[in-house]
Amino acid sequence: MRKSAILAILLTMLILTASLSVAFADVSVGVKKGDWIEYQVTETGNPTPDFNITWARMDVTAVQGEAINVSVQTRYANGTLYPEPKVSLNLATGAIGDGFFVPANLNIGDQFYSEYQGNITITIVWQQEVGGAMRTVVSATSNQTTYYWDRQTGILVGATTSFPSFTLFTKTSRTNIWQPQILGLDSTVFYALIVAVIVALVAIVAIFVWHKKMHVKS
Repeated sequence: MRKSAILAILLTMLILTASLSVAFADVSVGVKKGDWIEYQVTETGNPTPDFNITWARMDVTAVQGEAINVSVQTRYANGTLYPEPKVSLNLATGAIGDGFFVPANLNIGDQFYSEYQGNITITIVWQQEVGGAMRTVVSATSNQTTYYWDRQTGILVGATTSFPSFTLFTKTSRTNIWQPQILGLDSTVFYALIVAVIVALVAIVAIFVWHKKMHVKS
């Protein structure tokens, strides 16, 4: 009887340990110094002056372990630009601001901690156009907000926040973390292909002209 009780306790501890290791995602930072993201912000309803925002930009100024330092600029509808040059975040402690960053490479069922929202669970993963490119996006919902993050980097790429008198919509408009795509290709690759095609065509025309001249001489 005693051995059975001990085995039951050990089995329970093993199950709990396994479940915790599955539920909480490893903290993996997906950005580096020099990365920047710009956001377009719109509202419906009657936003308060503090939330009457049209644009924002976030520059990563330093990354050390799970700590991320950013500089944030926010533009309001009246044209005022509000700078916050030193914002300190930490994925390990849940200091992620308004969901600015989450651990990279999250999957459905993974959890992470936010100091303002508590434990947040990823519920959806899908492909979406973000900042001119197709990206894998993960999503989760808190009390007021549905968040969308780029899976590979963990950066916030969209959010819908509902207040009693208005709703705030945020989405990434530009970033230097990835290149915009043209016909499904990175713009740099696309233009490189265009240059290669032009060079090939010029070479073909030159060979054709050369053969024609040689034929005339003969």
